[in-house]
Amino acid sequence: MHIMSSLEYSRIIEELLPKIIGKHFSRIRKIGENAYRIKIGDIEVYFELGVRMNATKYIERIDERESMTDKISKELDNVRLVEIEQPNKDRLIVLKFSNMYQIIFEMFGKGNMILVKEGSCICAHRYEDWSDRSIRAGKEYKFPKSTTAQSIEYTDKYIIVSLMKLPLGKGYAIEAIERSKIDEKDRGDGLSKEKRAALEENIKNIINENKPRIYMDAEGRPQEFALLKLSKYSKNESTIMEFTNLNEAADHFYNNYEKKDPEVEKLENRLAKQYERRIELETEASEYTKKGDWIYSNYETVEQLIELAKNKKFEEIERKHKTVQRNMKEKSVELETVEK
Repeated sequence: MHIMSSLEYSRIIEELLPKIIGKHFSRIRKIGENAYRIKIGDIEVYFELGVRMNATKYIERIDERESMTDKISKELDNVRLVEIEQPNKDRLIVLKFSNMYQIIFEMFGKGNMILVKEGSCICAHRYEDWSDRSIRAGKEYKFPKSTTAQSIEYTDKYIIVSLMKLPLGKGYAIEAIERSKIDEKDRGDGLSKEKRAALEENIKNIINENKPRIYMDAEGRPQEFALLKLSKYSKNESTIMEFTNLNEAADHFYNNYEKKDPEVEKLENRLAKQYERRIELETEASEYTKKGDWIYSNYETVEQLIELAKNKKFEEIERKHKTVQRNMKEKSVELETVEK
C-alpha cells in the first residue's frame, strides 16, 4: 500500500484549496475502522488515517455511526471552512472552520483525527499519551515536535539521513539521489561541491514537478503512483497512466489497487516505518555522539559546573561561563556548546 508522503500531502492540499476554502461543511461519514469521508461544498474528501487524503468520486456504502462523527456533525453543520494548514510541511493536516473549531489529522504512524476548539481537545479517533504530549478530551492539544528540516544538512552521516528529514518522503529522497548519481550511503560531508549542487537542484525540480502518474504491472494492475517520472522504472516495462492532478491519480489508485494478503501488507508497512525509524535513530545517535564528544573534551569544565551547581553558586557559574543559562523553575543550568 502506498503511504502518502509530506510532499504529496502538500500537493493534495494545494489542489484542493481553491475548491473548498470558503465552502460549507456538509457531513462526515466513518468508512470502516480507520477512514472518514468529509463533504465540504460539493467535494468529498477521503481521509484514511496514517495513509492518505484525497478528493474522491467513489462513494462507499459503508457508513458507521460513532459519537465522534455525531459530535463533529453537530458542531460544524453548515459552518464555513476558512483555512487548511500543513504545519512545518509535516504529515499533519489542519482544517480550520469559521466557528473556531479545527479538525486535525495526524497522518503518521497509525494516524489520528482530533476535534479541537480554541486549543483544547474535544474528542479524538484515538486517545494517546506520550512523555511530551497527550491527546485526551479536555486537555490542551499540542502538535508533535517537528523533526523536519528545511535544507540539507551535510553531516558525517549517510546523505539519506539528511534527506529523510526534508518534507519529501522516502521515495522522492531516493529519486533525488538517483538523479544526482550518488549513493544513499555516501557521507554528506564527503560530497563534492558539484554533487551538492546537483542534489539541491534535483530536489528543487522534484518539488516543482507536477506530472502525476500511476505505474502498472504487466497485467495492468496499479502498483504505485507518484508526482513525477521515477528513475527506478526507466529500465522496466510498465504501463503508465497519466493524470492532470494528484487527487485524481490517488483516487484512481486507491480504488483500483489490488490489496495484498493483510499479513503481507502489514509486514510491508511495518518495514517501511522501521526504515523511517532507523533513519530517526541514526540522527539521534549522531546528536548524542556529538554531545558525548563535547563532554569528554570539556570534562574539567563540566565537573566544575556540576560542583558549583551542587553548592548553588549560580552567580559564580554565570561569571565564569558566559554561555550558561539558569532556569530556576526547572532548577537547572544549561551550557551552550560551541563547535569549533
